[in-house]
This record gives sequence, C-alpha cells and structure tokens, in this order.
Amino acid sequence: MFKINGRNALLLTLAGIIAGSLGITSASAETARIVNTGKNVDNLIHKVDIRNLSYFDTRFDYSSKPYKMSQNRYQTYKLKRSLKIANMNKHKEVILPKGSVVTGLNDGKGNITYISNPSLSLKNQKLVFKTLGNWHGSLPIIKNNGGAQQPYTRDTAFSYKSSAMFPFLSVKSNKPFYDAEGLSLPFVSISADSQLIYHTKGSKYKPTRYAKIKKFKLTHSAITYYLAKPVKGVATKKVRSGKTHLYRVTFKMGHVFQMMFADNDTDGYSLTVNNGRQEFFISLYQLGWKYVGSIVGLTGADAVSPTDAKIATNYVQGLY
Repeated sequence: MFKINGRNALLLTLAGIIAGSLGITSASAETARIVNTGKNVDNLIHKVDIRNLSYFDTRFDYSSKPYKMSQNRYQTYKLKRSLKIANMNKHKEVILPKGSVVTGLNDGKGNITYISNPSLSLKNQKLVFKTLGNWHGSLPIIKNNGGAQQPYTRDTAFSYKSSAMFPFLSVKSNKPFYDAEGLSLPFVSISADSQLIYHTKGSKYKPTRYAKIKKFKLTHSAITYYLAKPVKGVATKKVRSGKTHLYRVTFKMGHVFQMMFADNDTDGYSLTVNNGRQEFFISLYQLGWKYVGSIVGLTGADAVSPTDAKIATNYVQGLY
C-alpha cells in the first residue's frame, strides 16, 4: 500500500513547503527493495523532456470541480522590489534585494507564499543561511508582497520556461530519502546563479561543495553541464575548452522504480538519473503515482480513478 495515501493531510498542511517526497517514512532506519517498474513505463516517462521533470511536483487541486492540476513549487520569479523573509518560526528576518531570482509557491494573486532557499543565488543563500539558519525554505513577512508578479523568463542552466529544471536530485539508495526533518539523503541542487551544489546530507542546505556552470548542453533525455572545477560527490570528466579545461558532468534519465518497504509499502514512483556510475533520482510525486499507477493498473485502495488517470495523462503528455 502506498504510504503516500495516508499522508495527504500532512502534505496539505505543509502546502508544499518541504522539498521532498510526497511520503514521509517514519522509520528512518528502514531499508527498502529497489524495484524497477518496467521498460514500458520507462519508455513513457522518457518521452518527457528532461527539462520538464520538475513539473512532476505539480499538485492535484481537489478543491476544484472537476479536479485540475495546480501550481508546482519550482516556479521561478524575479523580484520587482525587495522582499523581507523569515525562517519557519519567524524568529529572524532578512531582506532579499530587488532583482533576486526566487523559486517557490504563490497564492494565485501575484504574491510569494514560500521560497526554496537552496534555489537562491549563492550570494542570497549566504545572506539567508547566516541570518536565518539552516532552513530549507523561507516565508515572506508581508502577505501582499507582489513577489510573484514577474516570472523569471530566462532559459539558463537553472531555469527553463519559468521553472527550475533540476531543483533536487537525491543520491539513489535503499534508505528512505525523506523523514520528519526533510530530505535525508545527500542531494544535488542548481542555484539561481547557475552553481552546481552537492549537499553531503539531505538536511544540510547551506552550500559547501559547489562549482560554477560555465556552459551546458541539452538533449531530450540528458543535460550536460561544464563546470569550472570538479565537485566531490558528482562524477565529472576533465575536458579541454579552448585554452583551459572544464569538468563535464552529465545527467541522463534511467529506470523508473519504487522503494518497496515492509509489507509492500512504498513512497511512490521515482526516476533514476544516471551520472556516470553514480545514480541519483527525482521523485515523480503525486502526479507520477496517478500516471504510472493508471498504466500498471493499481487495484484496491491504491487504484487510480478514471478522472485522475485522465488528468494525469493529459498533463504528463503536455511535458513531452
């Protein structure tokens, strides 16, 4: 049975604040069996443009009739004016300057409601983490802040069509990648100023290992970054670039899989992202559960309704 089902109330409460799985594994020491979903599912997911993978973290809006897909948490904006933000306890405050690129949620009225700290530029990350502490996200102090009025439209190593491309890639493991504290496995993120960052622990958001992405190359199923220096934890290859050298790192879509825990409990479907011999993965979240679940024919309590299957299929096909 999907652990994803019993946690919807908590997820609605969090409103997408925590950057992690739709499921929260309570037994953080529990290990799982890695089960590939099959070539048919792989082929269908691989039709999605790799630049659009973050759109899988788009929620179903059950308040609408009929149901529809709502925003995803990796939409990007450029602040038209400075924005005062606080940590989750709202004990400390800091000001992001005008022109800052931010990633997060909005209220549908042009106001930012949550900001992903690891997606900020390194300059803004250092400002935030120094003042607010090791927090995965920040909250605006003023509700009507206008922070989501100007989408960030540049296509860069960080963002594509106003959405962060690779917000989080966790190291593939048979351990739960999410617990009550947030991400539990090491992960890679890309900052707004195109820095590739390796986080040694899932709960460690302050950047320590990173390198500037000097250029990048895209295909439908792979992204290649050329870094100014190697980053420990990420597989790179030294290549010549003019009179200097850069360090090439490639992320390519692999198998769709599930982490199967005791009694066939699972946190849903995820996509392997290959980096040479190193394997990362990105969760396919609730959208992936509905889409893949409808393909494999889930039954019982995990069965996908025809309405949800149609909505999910139409949305995923729009990401090709």
